[in-house]
Amino acid sequence: MLTSENQNNPGKDNVQVSIAPDFLIKYNPSRKRVLQLIAAGWSNASIAEDLNFSTKNIESITTLLIRLAKFQDQSGNLNPRARLVGKCYHAQKLRYQASQEPPNELLSEDQTATLLLVAVGLSNKTIGKILGISEKTVESRLNNLFLQFGINAKANKVINPRLRLIAVTNSRQNITFEAFDTIWQKTNNVDLDQVVNNPQEFRQIVMGVANKLVEEAPKHRDNVSKEQPQPGQQHVNYINPAHIQNVYNRLNPQARPQAQARPQEQRPQQ
Repeated sequence: MLTSENQNNPGKDNVQVSIAPDFLIKYNPSRKRVLQLIAAGWSNASIAEDLNFSTKNIESITTLLIRLAKFQDQSGNLNPRARLVGKCYHAQKLRYQASQEPPNELLSEDQTATLLLVAVGLSNKTIGKILGISEKTVESRLNNLFLQFGINAKANKVINPRLRLIAVTNSRQNITFEAFDTIWQKTNNVDLDQVVNNPQEFRQIVMGVANKLVEEAPKHRDNVSKEQPQPGQQHVNYINPAHIQNVYNRLNPQARPQAQARPQEQRPQQ
């Protein structure tokens, strides 16, 4: 379970992401790796460090992936990186390895509704209009979620807090794929401006899905604590938490120098 220590060490939560082949990535290993790390919430600087590329190269690859995803958004309704992750998740080409620990916090209905809209890649401004709240209220809810999940929202050199939030909640099964799919279908291949300008019906759908998730949250918590990894999933090239910790140390040499003197935090045994 995430603790306050994780807020200073954003790489220590064990977010494990696998990518299925032949979707947006044209069998290109670099693109696959970039997409995998984006989905795990890594920043461009961290991805560049991992691949030994320049940050500009990573930005170019990310821009290419977003273009291949064929997003059409003239009004700023989408968060492109989150939408890219959402599209892959919807196509079931991106999978998160479920954590063996139950969620450390049960979310409220409002938090869950906000997180559903974040997960499908909508911008804060659009989320606020859909839920009938201000953009600042959306930001405040997200900041509270970052705190609840031990995500350091200020560690921008290492993580993208918004994407890390999506990754952690998916890996902990706080949001089911069925719930995600319901919201995705209502925001994909539609006129988002029309949805935003007349949000009452969609708001009711979002709150209904959120309410159901909140009711089922205790059951999910129990199930997650009992589930074991599936036999065929062990060979996938997951994100190594020890590696991202090393990236964090290199990018932030003065952040936690004592962390390097703790050999027990090396690569976990398989």
